[in-house]
Amino acid sequence: MSTSVEEDIAFLPTRLNREATVYGGMTVTEFGISAVIGFVIGLIVGLFLWILTGFWLLMPALAMLLCIVTVLIGKSVVARMKRGKPEAYLNRLIEVKMDNWLSGGRFIERDGFWATRRQWGK
Repeated sequence: MSTSVEEDIAFLPTRLNREATVYGGMTVTEFGISAVIGFVIGLIVGLFLWILTGFWLLMPALAMLLCIVTVLIGKSVVARMKRGKPEAYLNRLIEVKMDNWLSGGRFIERDGFWATRRQWGK
């Protein structure tokens, strides 16, 4: 027989629902976004150079090369942007920027500071 005291968890796991870090402080989402940005830029530059030179292998080669380069550079940029911020700050920032860019700003925004402490007498 076990009592309810034995079944309770003695600690609260704080990072249980957090998105896992996969490379250089970037989560899977941030890694994928930086890789896709580099791949698309590489495809565009490679397509332009293919038209100029007629050498079609520049397109996939530059796409893969810039994909790797943006991930390598992106890890330090993402780490700098996330430093000192809450855990999902960068994801929310990307969502707000995409909302403003694509649908004209439909998110409800609040300008100000939030307090997480008790206020006595109010």
